Amino acid sequence: MPAAGDNAAFVLDLPGSDGVWTGVALASRGYRPVALYNAVPGPTTGGWIGAFASLVDVEPIVAALWHGTTYLQRVTLAAGAPPVFLLDANRRGEGGLVAPGRFDNRSISFTTDFPSATFLAAHGIRRAVLIQSTGDHPQPDLAHTLRRWQDGGIAIELKRLNASEPPVPIEVRKPFGFGFLWHRALRMLGLRRHRLGGFGGFVPEPSAG
Repeated sequence: MPAAGDNAAFVLDLPGSDGVWTGVALASRGYRPVALYNAVPGPTTGGWIGAFASLVDVEPIVAALWHGTTYLQRVTLAAGAPPVFLLDANRRGEGGLVAPGRFDNRSISFTTDFPSATFLAAHGIRRAVLIQSTGDHPQPDLAHTLRRWQDGGIAIELKRLNASEPPVPIEVRKPFGFGFLWHRALRMLGLRRHRLGGFGGFVPEPSAG
């Protein structure tokens, strides 16, 4: 990883707590971790037990944030430290059983979760490095943000952890609905907002009729 001052920001789209601990490690290189976890933890009692109650297990993320904060309190970061954005690669809960009684805390990222390309460039950021475990393209929700950055002059690079090669430049393809205001509402369909913010709510029993 380049040390801070290389005109780069990082986006860590890694599963579970991996993103937190990688972000904490990058803090020792002068980067500022920015947590962008939108899901609410599920209950630990009821018909389902612990992580099985939730479609997305965020308890390891919560624990890592708690313990990682202890380390970050000992790190002195510059006021203009470049960001490293932390996302859960499992946030969309693909493959999970959406059954009545389960806690549906699937989530997505929005362009409004991130600063604009203009803001990044004004603070010396010229490129963004996406780090993910596998795959040659960003997840569909994240692609909206990266494409906006790309259109704004920020070079996008990709580093796959299942490959030994260094980050490589990529062209972020225009995702479905890119630039349309209605697309945010469309992406929200099927997601459950929590009353305290974020995403999370029980899957209701189907009504008889």
